[in-house]
Amino acid sequence: MNEQVKIVTDIKENEIISKIIYENLKKFNESIIGKYEAKPFVIYAKNDESEVFGGIKGDLFGSMCRVFTVWIHEHYRGKGLGRRLFEKLDVFAKENHCNMIQLDTAEFQAKGFYEKMGYQVVATVPENFMGYTSYILRKKIDS
Repeated sequence: MNEQVKIVTDIKENEIISKIIYENLKKFNESIIGKYEAKPFVIYAKNDESEVFGGIKGDLFGSMCRVFTVWIHEHYRGKGLGRRLFEKLDVFAKENHCNMIQLDTAEFQAKGFYEKMGYQVVATVPENFMGYTSYILRKKIDS
């Protein structure tokens, strides 16, 4: 290893360095699997005053729809808003030629809800989120 190479730690996001790391990994990956693009999306619920009461944030990645963040306002939990958002996600994924939706959740979050919506646990990761078990779930989308 070259003695002039220094190892640096930043405790905040460094957009320039993050971009260099991401783009070089992407270049390596594409040399093996071909070109790809992750297309971000957001599906959300709002009123006429543009107050947001819940939403889903993720990206389209090839034939996979990946969900990274889900939030429902506490006053709307258990009242069908999450179901409506995920029904819209199913339609959106299908319209964008996805055959799978993937998400993860911690044991204290909404695993039961996702299972009711047709998602199946494909991996369990003990002590992953602040000591809590996390689950990776997937749902196949009919074409």
